[in-house]
Amino acid sequence: MTRILRCAACTRRIKPTHAHVGLIDLKAPPGREISYHARPDCQQRGGEEMASHMQRGRVYVLRHYHASTCPDRAPSWGCSGGCFDAPLAVAN
Repeated sequence: MTRILRCAACTRRIKPTHAHVGLIDLKAPPGREISYHARPDCQQRGGEEMASHMQRGRVYVLRHYHASTCPDRAPSWGCSGGCFDAPLAVAN
């Protein structure tokens, strides 16, 4: 059984066909990840929430997940598949 992901900003489901961003706190319980849609409005709210969660001296991992339909062979933040059309600075 797979876990259903929900966006922490809009609380809507993150489907496999949606690109999303995840924040992992390495000292938190294993498997705990805060996820946000790759849409600009969710990224903006996600950036604000991430800043409020972060604490000095802790290690965090920020991951970006491409949509399952992404045709880009070497995906990056500006992938040609359209998952992340905006540069990284917009996600902050």
